[in-house]
Amino acid sequence: MTNYRYLGLLISAFCLTLNADHKPDADWSWHILSGGISESRMSLYRRDQPFGIYNFSCDLTDASEDSSTESNASLNLVKIDSRPAGLLVITCNTGAHAQQVNIIDLSSTSNLPAFSVTGSYIADWEIQDGELWIRYDQPCATGVSVECPDGFETIFVQYPSP
Repeated sequence: MTNYRYLGLLISAFCLTLNADHKPDADWSWHILSGGISESRMSLYRRDQPFGIYNFSCDLTDASEDSSTESNASLNLVKIDSRPAGLLVITCNTGAHAQQVNIIDLSSTSNLPAFSVTGSYIADWEIQDGELWIRYDQPCATGVSVECPDGFETIFVQYPSP
């Protein structure tokens, strides 16, 4: 339990506050335009200017600004060494068990997430040595075997790729 508290504090140290609902005086703010079990739509603002509208294949209806709260979705503005403009990291549930991580690169002009991955049961992220790491699971190519006793393997990827 102490490790999770330490991890939470470490993540909090690298996260900036992102304000729910559009607030013209905030550096970044967001507003959920629509949400449902399998799709959501969100608008993102930089100060008083629209930044973009994004579609997600997951449920953002109860999105919170803090990944430590017990909700089905969270939005975090994260600054890492390689992306000083910041990244918006969105975690959410999709379907009955799956979880998804989406990343919006705030230095990009694209209305598509720069990165998106869905884990069969888990998908989350953490900051390690100033860089963003995403963890997710997927079924083993071999199915259940000696090398993969539960049928799933955990994958770790760095964003952006080195």
